[in-house]
Amino acid sequence: MKEDVRKILGVSFAVVFFLIATVVGVGLAKEKFPAQPVTLIISWSPGGGQDLTARALQPLVEKALGQSLVIVNKPGGGASIGFNYVADSKPDGYTIVQASPSISILKYTMKAGVDYKRYEPIIFGAYTPAAVLVKTDAPWKNLKEFLDYAKANPGKLRVGNSGHGAIWHISALAIEHAAGVQITHVPFKGTAPSIPAILGGHIEAILAGFGDTMHLVKGGKLKYLGVAAPERSKFAPELQTCKELGMDVEMISYYSYLAPKGTPKGTVKIIHDGFKKALESKAFKEYTEKQGITIAIKGSKEFAKFLDREDKKFKELITIAGIKPKG
Repeated sequence: MKEDVRKILGVSFAVVFFLIATVVGVGLAKEKFPAQPVTLIISWSPGGGQDLTARALQPLVEKALGQSLVIVNKPGGGASIGFNYVADSKPDGYTIVQASPSISILKYTMKAGVDYKRYEPIIFGAYTPAAVLVKTDAPWKNLKEFLDYAKANPGKLRVGNSGHGAIWHISALAIEHAAGVQITHVPFKGTAPSIPAILGGHIEAILAGFGDTMHLVKGGKLKYLGVAAPERSKFAPELQTCKELGMDVEMISYYSYLAPKGTPKGTVKIIHDGFKKALESKAFKEYTEKQGITIAIKGSKEFAKFLDREDKKFKELITIAGIKPKG
């Protein structure tokens, strides 16, 4: 009898121990995210607009998430190296990427495997629109006058951009197509090399990011004619938008965040909330005021719809331009 009792007690203890171990194991498996540093991949070199904006957010996101945000630059391949690195990473939320229009453009300009559908949208943070700039002594007072001149003088206006197939080149193409004018596109290796060219009179205008060129306008070297923004910029409310002139053109460079496809929704939500808190902070607002960046937060679902629209837009524009994907 006693032997039977011992056996029963032994089995009971084993069962209880197994249940406790199982519960503890499940608890550990569902360890609260993030339990370790999160890596943010920047697909561009240090010091550029995308990199600097990420570093402005870094301490604010760390405070919101309660974990370190490690920024790693992986430039190259027109940003495809960094994008693909994250797309191929484990979908656990610990490796994310800062996105820009390149996530949509590269799909149609390079055979690099970049596709926005390989990611889970986290949050859309902020943007800076395409701007048309000329020398301060140029004869045009606004975008309408500039486009009227272009229409009357096909091909005469030389417009610089940040490189063939890059966002500001495609922005110039979009305006050219929508306005029904013909301009001569002059590509440079980024916006910076185009500045001496316009100041030296080698080109008449440039298409560039509003925020990237604000210091040149404030310094009296260049002036804005207009922007391809969703609405008038609070930094220069006098500027006409393309839409006001009857052109359905909205071209922006943005600062937003993606996780690998398959990242759990709960994890995406935690990252979203952390970045949202950082984006809404006083410190980041002060940074954007200095940089000419507009905060325009979109949640995961709204950001996903935005990416769908961007894909269709760039596909159409790149097809019209006759740009073929490079191998």
